[in-house]
Amino acid sequence: MSLELVVIAGPDQGKTFVLNAGKGLMLGRSAQAQYQINDPRASRNHCELRLEGESIVVECNGGSGGTLVNGQKVASHALKPGDVVQVGDTRLRVQLGDLPLAVASAQAAGARPGSAEKPMKAEDLSKLVGEKLAHYDITMVIGTGRTSVVFHATDTKDDRPVALKVLHPEFAEDEDEVQRFIRAIKTMLPMQHPNLIRLYAAGRTCGFCWVAMEYVAGENVTEVIKRIGVAGMIDWRHAFRVGIHIGRALEYCHSQQVIHRNVTPTNILLEATTKTARLGDLMLAKALEGVLAKQITRPGEIIGDVAYMSPERTRGTEGLDGRSDLYGLGAVLYAMLTGRPPFEGGLVERITKIRQAEPEKPKKFQMSIPDRFQDVVMRLLAKRPEDRYQTAAEMLKELAWVGKLNGVTA
Repeated sequence: MSLELVVIAGPDQGKTFVLNAGKGLMLGRSAQAQYQINDPRASRNHCELRLEGESIVVECNGGSGGTLVNGQKVASHALKPGDVVQVGDTRLRVQLGDLPLAVASAQAAGARPGSAEKPMKAEDLSKLVGEKLAHYDITMVIGTGRTSVVFHATDTKDDRPVALKVLHPEFAEDEDEVQRFIRAIKTMLPMQHPNLIRLYAAGRTCGFCWVAMEYVAGENVTEVIKRIGVAGMIDWRHAFRVGIHIGRALEYCHSQQVIHRNVTPTNILLEATTKTARLGDLMLAKALEGVLAKQITRPGEIIGDVAYMSPERTRGTEGLDGRSDLYGLGAVLYAMLTGRPPFEGGLVERITKIRQAEPEKPKKFQMSIPDRFQDVVMRLLAKRPEDRYQTAAEMLKELAWVGKLNGVTA
């Protein structure tokens, strides 16, 4: 286990010290101090930091102004994650280092890097740009949602770009929510497939739950639909290829007993060069189904994009299986073909339609769509799970015939 001190206020704000075992390890201005700070109000060897087992003890060395822990002067004090040590004008927060999820879950929720102890509000997440979270340098916002913000960041440990999804801080403040997050995300850590966006790591740092994912240069299907729109009419072959690629991703996920639960245009990225479709946010819908998630939505709202939910998903999450994901894929393909989801309207109206109404056939909007491909999409959108394809493999077999008859490959 590793412990760190992060400078949250003072001349060295943002600096991190990894605490090491040993005696006589000093925090102060001296060039010989193991934890050197540039604070003129701190003494040269202000206090000693001593690891004892899995805890750390701070012992004041008679430094000017004394040594404070959480605002109180101490002679000797056993520190725990979340405690704030002050020497001179420098304040340092104790936190666990970058650890596996199961260990990181024990870290106490704290403030964002560079802030005082007051937790950051959800709407202020964009202020993390320019900060460092764990070993990720955050450079820019690339997407925002109801429950998170996605940043472009650099993994300084492995020297690679990542998409860093940071959940709203409310989640890290509730241990039940954190445990739900951990259980769900850990399921995906070993999963790899050419049509899945890979998850590199996840954890909780400085009061934030985060997920570091493979960065895919390109655009999501929502952006494609908006850019081309109904007037431009996306060629049905593009939707066909997305169906094949995401169908393969779902076939793999379901073989691992993993249900995505939120197959939407936003969660499907198209690589800029190869146009390969990649499915992201695997298991995140499950991670966000706790009580706290419901509290941050408006009354009556459901976590997830309702327009792409299966009828059974609108009634709850118990008993969902892979056929619910297939409905979501069908709704995505429908939107690509028509420029709109299968059903529109207010929340109550839309849910009622999802449960009871039949969508207009895509060929009403685009006559060039082959009948057999339209039939695949409409079957995916069947109200009853037993009337849809029962597996992704069954759907892929039918799509293979559509491709063969029309000379199209994925």
